Amino acid sequence: MTATEITQIGKNAIDDENILVLFGQTIAPDLLDVSIVQKTLNDELIALKEGGQLIFGDQAYQVHGVGPLANQNLNEIGHATVFFQEEVGEIPNAIYVTPKKLPKLEVGMKILFR
Repeated sequence: MTATEITQIGKNAIDDENILVLFGQTIAPDLLDVSIVQKTLNDELIALKEGGQLIFGDQAYQVHGVGPLANQNLNEIGHATVFFQEEVGEIPNAIYVTPKKLPKLEVGMKILFR
């Protein structure tokens, strides 16, 4: 299990589209407003797969699909786009989870990848 911590929440990162954009500490400045910035807390590689869990604080989400580039990008630059929906699309860097409700986020919150 890999853990990260939210260090910044962009002013436009949470809206009514049921999508969150995660980025690591090396995020480009022009993406800060629309992203959740996270830092890794341990050295374990992220290896999400269908049937796994993505946990924001104490709010658990079931993983229904993981794009072919999502784990690699999470491990290299902390980046993935999380879709809170039942349908699994074909976006290479996506993680598809349910329930379809966005988590309540705050700076300092842990994110667990199981």
